[in-house]
Formats: sequence, C-alpha cells, structure tokens
Amino acid sequence: MPNTIHAGRLSATIAPEVGASLVSFDMRQGDRQTPLVRPTPPDAVTRGESGQMASFVMLPWSNRIVNARFTFEGREHALRPNTPQGFAIHGDGRQRPWRVIAQQANAITCALDSRDFPDYNFPFPLRAEMQYSLSDAALTTTLTLTNVGNRPMPAGFGFHPYFNRGFGASDADEAQLQIKVGGVYPPLPGMASKPVWTHPPDSRLAALGGPMAPMLAEHDFSVLQTVGARDIDHCFGGWDGRAIIAYPSAGVRLRFECDPVFGHVVIYTPPGKPSFAVEPVTIVNNGFNLYAAGLTDTGVRVLQPGASLSGRFCLHVEQD
Repeated sequence: MPNTIHAGRLSATIAPEVGASLVSFDMRQGDRQTPLVRPTPPDAVTRGESGQMASFVMLPWSNRIVNARFTFEGREHALRPNTPQGFAIHGDGRQRPWRVIAQQANAITCALDSRDFPDYNFPFPLRAEMQYSLSDAALTTTLTLTNVGNRPMPAGFGFHPYFNRGFGASDADEAQLQIKVGGVYPPLPGMASKPVWTHPPDSRLAALGGPMAPMLAEHDFSVLQTVGARDIDHCFGGWDGRAIIAYPSAGVRLRFECDPVFGHVVIYTPPGKPSFAVEPVTIVNNGFNLYAAGLTDTGVRVLQPGASLSGRFCLHVEQD
C-alpha cells in the first residue's frame, strides 16, 4: 500500500510496490491539498503503471538504449526491448516492488535488490536504496546504486518527475521554466523530432545520440519563460543541477537543487498535454553505447564490485 509522509504544510505519497514511485506531492492551502506535481490516476497504483506516476526512478540507466543492446568492456549485452521502436527504456527499477526498510513521519527509505528477480532486465546484479524526506519547505530524494556483483558494471540513474502546466493542475498554461545547459544531444533513431541544434553533430555518432551540439535559441531557458507550445523531448548536457518552475498566478516556485552527479537533464514538453517533465539524469540517452564508442562526457560511471553511486535531488517549494 502507498505510504504518506508529512512535514509542515507539505505531504508526499510513495508507492513502494510500484518502483518506489512518487504518487503525489502536495501543499496544504487552507483546508485543501494542492498538487505540486502531476496527479497520479487513482487506479495506476493498482495496475502497477509506473509511467502514470507523478514521478518514477530510472535505473541502472535513464531514457533509451538503442536496439536494446549495449557493449561494455568489449562484450555485447542484450536487454528486453519495451518500446515499439525496439528501445530498452528507463531501466527496470521502476517496474519492481521495493521493500520499505525504514520509515518516520517525514521520511521513508526503500530498497531493491535485483537478485530477488530472476528476470531482472540487466546483466549485472545491483542493489538500490532510495530515501524520500520532507522538510517544511522541500522534498529531497536520495538514491544510492551499488554493484553487488564480482565484475565491473556501467551505471547511471535519473528521476522522471512531471509538472503541471497550470498551478494545482488547473486548466491554465502558465508554467515557466528557467534552466541553464551547455548544449543538446541529437534524437535517437526512430524518435520523431525536429532538430534543436544550430548545426548537425558529428555524423559518426549521431545515430547513437551524440555528441552534444549547440542548441537553437528557441530552446534556451536560461531566462525564465513560459513553456508554452514548444515540442521538446531531448537530453541536454552541461547542466549545473539548478532549475526553477514558476507559477505566476499563485506566486509559487519549485526550485531544483541537484548534486553535481546530475550533469544532464531531459526536458519533455508534449504539446497539448496538461503536464511536462524536467528529468535530472546522470547519463545521456543511449549513454552506454556512446561510452563504448569513445565519448567521454556521457556521465556513465563504471562501478567496481562493491562500489556505489549516489545522488540527491531536492525540490524546494517557495511562495511569495
């Protein structure tokens, strides 16, 4: 069953049984609870649909792996594809039940061990711990991924939170975004999208989703501006882990503060939808294959046996 934590005016509900996903993150205003992230459909937890949650975790990779295959240390590894285009997307952690290993009124810690699942969709054994904790002004999520095998493994992770275009899931289309990045990565094969770069990236690596290239001015959110009708589904690099999502009508801002390990971010703004995503990630799309091709700034970490990778994502709630 989902677990709810509280601190001051804030509350968050987590579903350990569905990837330890975030079901809701709300702010109390008078006698009502106002959602700060996309509401989860009431039956999504029962159906086990992590993709319908307010936010879910992606590990041990984020976004897509082309052809559901990657090479590491000279050996090719095949994964089970889970998209119509044949990608392996968002890792396997979001699809599995996690165990609650600690809980307080304002915090919950969940754990996952891939060795508990014979069909886990990754060829290296791993353990993950994720803690959600609330203060009276922020939700902090801390994730640790550990290699529990006897050989090195490639690793990465990310978070996939959705945000409302109108404050409190209203019909307004007012959400504003401010985020500074260094460039954009090309879309992967099979992903319909118009270019967002000023000139084509290196053709040798473009089919793998790299390297990073300068982006068009229309996708520059370095100054706070309305998300609007932009059609973006891209990974950006050179991110400093900071961002702001603002709702002028309510005087509310959601301020990102992420550890430096999150050097990349995916921005997903589907036109006509009531929500959009700003996803802190440690690695680029198809990062394992770009790493194997010699690209050094993919964010891929190689974890030796017993080694861990950790990262913290803090979402501050500010109000005028």
